[in-house]
Amino acid sequence: MENAESLVNKTAEIHEFASEVVRMLTGAKIPEFSSENMSVADTSKLIGLPATAIRAGIVYGWLPIGIAIHNNKPAKSLSDGRITYIISPRKVWEITGHIWKGKEALTRET
Repeated sequence: MENAESLVNKTAEIHEFASEVVRMLTGAKIPEFSSENMSVADTSKLIGLPATAIRAGIVYGWLPIGIAIHNNKPAKSLSDGRITYIISPRKVWEITGHIWKGKEALTRET
């Protein structure tokens, strides 16, 4: 069984490779993202989905914008107890088109 750090590293490597291929094929420019961490609540405000949908989408895989960790392993269900969500601003942009500019920008936009 893999630990969370190994999973995060593998995911980052695969993501970086895939992104590079997409950039080469499309000539797409990647926007600048804030270096602030994104919480589930921030993501909910940014893309307009309820926080519960964000959590469920990450855990069950139909919203691939981050990972959910429970006891140093990928979370398998929402009833696992305390779950930590790690959300990638870049993946949010790739999947939804929304650009994470930080909490301050999010507050100004609402």
